[in-house]
Amino acid sequence: MKLQLCLSQSFNDTPYTFKTGIRVFTFEEALYHVYHHWRESVDEFLGDKIIAWVTEIGHSYLAAKMKELAAKDGFSAKVMGFLRLAEYFDDDELASLLSELEKWEQRREWEQLKERGDYFARKNECEKAIPLYKRALQYDDSNVAILNNLAVQYMQSGATSEALSFLIKALSLEPQNFSVMLHYIEAAILHGSFDKAAKTIKKAYALQPDNADISYLLGLMSYEKKDYPAALLHFEKAIEADKTVPYYVFKAVDIHLQMRRYEKAHTTLQKITTRDTGYYAKEAEIYHAWGDITRAIRSMNGSLALTQDPEATQYARLAAYHRQDYDMQLAEIAIKKALTISPENNIVRLENARIKKGLGRTREYQTSLNEILKSFKESYRTD
Repeated sequence: MKLQLCLSQSFNDTPYTFKTGIRVFTFEEALYHVYHHWRESVDEFLGDKIIAWVTEIGHSYLAAKMKELAAKDGFSAKVMGFLRLAEYFDDDELASLLSELEKWEQRREWEQLKERGDYFARKNECEKAIPLYKRALQYDDSNVAILNNLAVQYMQSGATSEALSFLIKALSLEPQNFSVMLHYIEAAILHGSFDKAAKTIKKAYALQPDNADISYLLGLMSYEKKDYPAALLHFEKAIEADKTVPYYVFKAVDIHLQMRRYEKAHTTLQKITTRDTGYYAKEAEIYHAWGDITRAIRSMNGSLALTQDPEATQYARLAAYHRQDYDMQLAEIAIKKALTISPENNIVRLENARIKKGLGRTREYQTSLNEILKSFKESYRTD
């Protein structure tokens, strides 16, 4: 075993925060982050911001080397050059990563952008996924998979008009694509275009009459029309058709919550046999609506305990429950975890602002609100 001395021989309390939300305090930690999260660090590991931080913590020589690397061509060469700036990884580790980088680099640019967009989509971070998908479309504007995924992210962010426009284009390219058709129906329903949704549901039914998603979408349309009894019948039909989809059960639970039938909502939730993170998060939602904040907190903690890679919004919800339980200390602990994961998430920022207000920190509360407003304006200009 070879003993390796840390490059920094003095304590550093100035962190660098990557776009992933992960903070590092040493150059070695930065190397570790890039090695394991190179897809998410493509645009920043040799950027001006991190180079300035490396200089600030006393490594001006390394900062100069990073500037030289940034001017070079080839993504693989840049990553490997960066990781070799310190003796941190052995030859086998670097060789393994190089093989992966070369395969990734050989793929077309749009595929790389889509892959990164998919990563953030899986983490429910629409604001990060959308710009990547839009950049991917600049390389291939007729790619149905990208059009579909971008539309789904817009739909989840509440921008149904934008979602519809991309799904219409996707359907014009592949009119019989069943998955795109279903997403178009959902976007049309959420946009309030019920006639268009109904017409496309007939087409989808002709293709796959036994598909449970058709019953679900009929339920969603009734739900949006506030015809809750009809919606419940459709959702229950979807559950019977496919018992493996928890989301059908969740929507049935939402009906009971709308009708303030909390005990029935909890009974319906128990149709899900797998008690996973989603189950306990929904249970927390039920208890919260029921007015039992203590149980809501317990269920939300149960959800987080089962999550290997927690989302920032999960901690934000826990923070909100603690705030409503008047436990501002635990609320602040939870929201700090959320901010560590995703400091730019506006749901997290808004809850952070509410907690600042609850703590009587009026100036910090106002600052937080201004940051959120600025973020919305910048997002609008970008889109």
